[in-house]
Amino acid sequence: MLAAAMAVLLAGSAVAATAATTTGFAQWGPLTGSTNDYATTMQLPALGFPEATVASDSRADVALPSGATNWFGASTPPGQRYGSSRDQAYLNLRPRADNASSPSTTTYTFDRPTPQGWTVVLGDVDADQVRVSATRADGTAATTADLGFRSAFNLCDTTPRPSSVCSDTGRPKDVPTWDPATATLRGNDAAVDSDGATGWFEPTTSLRTLTFTFTRRAGLPILQTWFAVTKQDVSGTVAVTTGTCSLASATVSLVDASGAVVATRSVDASGTYAFDGVAASDGYRVALSGVPATCLVTSPSSRAIDLRAGDAVTDFSVRQAVPVPITGEVRAVSGPLEGVTVTLTPVAGGPSRTATTDVAGRYVFEDNADAADYTIAVTAPSGYLSAPDRTATVPAGATTPVTDQDFVLQALPTVSGVVEGPDGPVAGVTVELTGGGSTYRAVTAADGTYALPRVPAGGYVLAVPNPPAGYQTPATSPVTVGTADVPDQDVVLTRVAATGSVAGTVTLDGRPLPGAVVTVGPGGAAGATVTTDAEGTFGLGALTPGTYRVTVAAPAGTSGGAARSVTITVAGEDLTGQDFAFVTDPATSDPVVPVPDDPSDPAADPTPDDDGGSAPDDGAVLPDSGGPSLALPLLGLALTTAGAVAVVAARPRRG
Repeated sequence: MLAAAMAVLLAGSAVAATAATTTGFAQWGPLTGSTNDYATTMQLPALGFPEATVASDSRADVALPSGATNWFGASTPPGQRYGSSRDQAYLNLRPRADNASSPSTTTYTFDRPTPQGWTVVLGDVDADQVRVSATRADGTAATTADLGFRSAFNLCDTTPRPSSVCSDTGRPKDVPTWDPATATLRGNDAAVDSDGATGWFEPTTSLRTLTFTFTRRAGLPILQTWFAVTKQDVSGTVAVTTGTCSLASATVSLVDASGAVVATRSVDASGTYAFDGVAASDGYRVALSGVPATCLVTSPSSRAIDLRAGDAVTDFSVRQAVPVPITGEVRAVSGPLEGVTVTLTPVAGGPSRTATTDVAGRYVFEDNADAADYTIAVTAPSGYLSAPDRTATVPAGATTPVTDQDFVLQALPTVSGVVEGPDGPVAGVTVELTGGGSTYRAVTAADGTYALPRVPAGGYVLAVPNPPAGYQTPATSPVTVGTADVPDQDVVLTRVAATGSVAGTVTLDGRPLPGAVVTVGPGGAAGATVTTDAEGTFGLGALTPGTYRVTVAAPAGTSGGAARSVTITVAGEDLTGQDFAFVTDPATSDPVVPVPDDPSDPAADPTPDDDGGSAPDDGAVLPDSGGPSLALPLLGLALTTAGAVAVVAARPRRG
C-alpha cells in the first residue's frame, strides 16, 4: 500500500534535473543566388527548433566561412554559455552597395514560432551599423526588449586569438554601441576599420521573423552572423498504479508553445520515454495518449515543463477503469481537440459529470451503471460550431467499455491566400484581418501562403500594414465571411520605385584623396554633393531612374578626373567603380628675357672672320671685370641652371 501511495504521489510530477546543458551551432543549407539576391536556410540543431529560410539583397561576396580562422572563444560572453564557435560556419553579409544610402536587408523566416534558449552573435561591427528588427509569433512587431541585447565585446579578447582578424597588433580592438531607441548596433564613432567588434542577443520571446538592416559608414564592411542554441533533455515514466493496463500503444508527445507537436515517443516496455536535445526554453508540454479504453489516466495527461534551468523529468500514472467506462474522441477536420469539456448525463435522471479531452482528443467516464442510457454533450470551444448530442447505452451485464462516442466539430471558416511580389511569393509578411472589434493575424510561410482560421461570420478588411523593405503598402480589400472557408484572398505587393546608387574612389597621384567634392546631378543639372572619406571613397544612393552627370571639383594645380554620365534604369543599379584620378601638373620656370647689345660697346662690333663671320677679339674683356668675353655666356648658363634647380626643389612631393 505504501509503495502504491508513493507511486500515485510522484506520478505526474514535473521535476527539473541537473544534467549538463549541451549546445549546438547553426547548420546552413547551400548558398544560392547572386548579387542582391541571395538565399539559404538555417537550422539550429535542437529538437523543437524550426528551420529558417534566409533571403538577402546583400551585394557580392556573401559567404559561409568555416570558422577555422575566425570565431568567438569560450571565454567571451556568449562563449561562456554556448561554447567556442571555432570551426562552426557563419554567414558573411555585405551592404547592398558600398555607400551610406544603400543598406542590405537580410530576413530569417522561421517555419513556426521559435522557442527561447538561443543566441545570435553579430561580428565585425566597426565602420558600419546594423539595425535589428523582428516579428513576434502573433505577427506583431517585436519590441527592443524582445530582441534581448546582452552586451558588446571584442572577440580578440580570448586565447587563442582568431588568426584571421586579430593578428595585426597595430589595429584598434574596440566594441560597438547598442542604441535601444533605434535598435541599432553601431561601430566606433570614427568609422574606422578595426578588429573583433561584436555584440550578442538572446531573444526573450517567440519570433517568426528576424531581420538585419546592414549599412556601410566607411570602407568595405562585412557583417559576421553566428547562431547557437542550448539544449536539455526530457524524460519520465508511465506507471500503472491499479489493475492491468497495457502500454503497448501509449505515446508521449512534446508540444511547443504554439501547440505544434514537435516530436512523439513510444513508451517502452519498462514504461519510460525520453526526448534528448530539446531547445532550452519554457512553454513546452508533454502529453500522454494511446492509453487503452479500459484504463484511465489518473495524473494530468498533459503537463507544462520549463527547460531553462535544466533537464525535466515528468511522470504519468494510469490505472484500470472501474466498469463500465464510456469513451470517445473530440476532433476537428484538422485533428484532435485538446481541453474540450464533455458532459455525461443519465437519461433516467441523476447528476451530470464532466471530463476534459486530452492531447489526443480522448475523454473517459468510468463507473457507469449497466442497463442504462446516457446523453453525451460537448461544449464547443471558441472558433468551432456546436455538435449534436449523442446517446450511449451500457447493456445489462456489460463488462467491456462503450467506445467510439466521438464528436467531429466544424471549425468556423478560414480566410487564406498568398502574398506575392514581382519575383514570386513573399515570406515573413504579417497579414491582418480586422472587423467586428477583433483583429486576426498570420505570418506568411516560405511559399507566401497564410491562413486565418476560425473567423466568425461578418465583414472584414484584409491588409498588409507593414510590407517588407522595398515594397509599397498595398490597398486594403474587403472580405465577407459566411459559413464556408474563404480562400484565394491573395495580396500582390509592388516594389517601391527602384532607386540606384553611384560609388567610386577619387585619387591624386595614385593616392586616395579625402575631402574631394563630388556632384551627381540629373541631366547635367546641379545636383547633390558628397565628400570623399579618408579612403577617398564616395557614394550617393536613393537615385531614381535617369541619366546623371558625375563631376569632381579638381584640386588646384591638378588635371584629369573628367566628368562622366551614368544611367540608372528601372532596375535600380548600384553603379560602383566610378573612379576619378587626378595628377599634379608639372611645374614650369619663368622664361629668360635676353638683354639687347649696347651699340656703344666696342665689343659689339667684332672683327670679321676670314670666312665673313664675326669673332671676338683675342683681348676682349667684360667691362669692369678684366675677364674674357666668354665668361658672359658661361655666367648666363650657370644662372639659368641654378634657377631650374630652384624650381624643381620647390615643386610639391608626388604621391
